[in-house]
Amino acid sequence: MTLVPKDLLDQDEFWALLFVVGVVLLNWPVLSIAAHGAPFRGIPDMLVYLTAVWLLIIFFAYLKDWRRSD
Repeated sequence: MTLVPKDLLDQDEFWALLFVVGVVLLNWPVLSIAAHGAPFRGIPDMLVYLTAVWLLIIFFAYLKDWRRSD
């Protein structure tokens, strides 16, 4: 069975996957990697990383909800 992105968004396990990915990306080992970089245009890397991960999680949750409402 091949898994394509369209099928992934149709599955209920997507919420669990999104939760696990969010926990992994916002947990200590990965956060410590983002904390040791140079500032991006004067903004600390940690803030850029946290904002990007947060926005991606919200974006994928929105896509899942949008596909369910159709």
